[in-house]
Amino acid sequence: MSRPSITNAELADPDERRSRLVLRDWAFLGVLLALVILFVADLKGVYQIDYALFSYDFTGLDWLFLYALDVLVFYFVVPLAVERERTRAYWRRLREDVWATASFVFLVAFVLLGLFGPLVFHPERAVFGEAGPYGIPITQPPVGFEIYKIGGTCVGPTIDGHCHGTWQYPLGTTPGKKDVVGMIVAGTRVALEISAICVALIVPLATVVGTTAATYGGRVDEFLMRYVDIQQSIPAFFVIILAQEILAYTNKSTGGSLLLIVLVFGLMNWGGVARIIRSEALELQEHAYVRVAKSAGATRFGIVRTHIVPNTLSAIFTAVTVQISWLLLLETTLSFLGIGSKIHPSWGYVMTTSVRSDFFPTYYWWGVLFPTIALVATVIALQVLGDALRDVTDPRME
Repeated sequence: MSRPSITNAELADPDERRSRLVLRDWAFLGVLLALVILFVADLKGVYQIDYALFSYDFTGLDWLFLYALDVLVFYFVVPLAVERERTRAYWRRLREDVWATASFVFLVAFVLLGLFGPLVFHPERAVFGEAGPYGIPITQPPVGFEIYKIGGTCVGPTIDGHCHGTWQYPLGTTPGKKDVVGMIVAGTRVALEISAICVALIVPLATVVGTTAATYGGRVDEFLMRYVDIQQSIPAFFVIILAQEILAYTNKSTGGSLLLIVLVFGLMNWGGVARIIRSEALELQEHAYVRVAKSAGATRFGIVRTHIVPNTLSAIFTAVTVQISWLLLLETTLSFLGIGSKIHPSWGYVMTTSVRSDFFPTYYWWGVLFPTIALVATVIALQVLGDALRDVTDPRME
């Protein structure tokens, strides 16, 4: 069965489609150049764009997140907005699956909360300013629960010496005297950043290598696939642990780096996706519409960009959602082991600080439970939606 990636009208007038692609590429490069200039200016202290716009000091992870947004906007959002008929067809197919629709809604809320939640909840603010007696920090349990109160302040009602939860802090407070809701929001921002960066690193690298290997074949294919074999034989998990330990040794005040985790993972885990794209590209080259494009004089690059890459999206979606889920779980694991980032308030960081408290699990169990629920729900939603998008975006459904 054929797998048309474009309409007959577009085949008849390829120049119009090519001009749209070129315009999008130039717009992407323009925004990327502006980000690089602003990053260098901020780094050198010439112009602090982060403070000027957000009153916030951007980290390396934040700047890389802006690059990821640039990639996602021009190569995901813009095509969906331009090709409205295809987008509506995707949405109709997606709505046929209840679980996929629920996962989509959840992830939309996840993105919105990650983007705008920190501006509303201000998770960096401590809700309590002092510690309680006997070295026990003042804490607040979730709504519906109570803990034994030893001095200090209880925001909720105190009954028979027990501090009860209050809707002011519905999920309780952390050992760092911060609202758990606010810390979950902060963790959502971090999860969104590392997810977007993961996509922006893995997809371009895997697409270039996979399509190049399939298009040129021969020694080029052999060389690229052997490199992928070598790369996949090196476990990224142990590379990250080693790099984190080296960083912690050289800079004891900083400890682990979330940026390092994302970079190592993204640069070392695209091989499997590249193999999937190569396999899809080899199959697509045998279809009639690709042969028609070749006979019409289309270049290899033009065929790859207009026919091959769009038709590999269904396979890419599933593979990338698995990679994102694995990265989120990896960050949590590293935090639990004590070698994660001590700067970014990720879900793993919140869990770790609660578990490592001397008063856990009598106190602060809620600092583990609720971030865990957020993590598990996000991973499940990614898996369900990734599997659904594989079928929704399959060109054979058109």
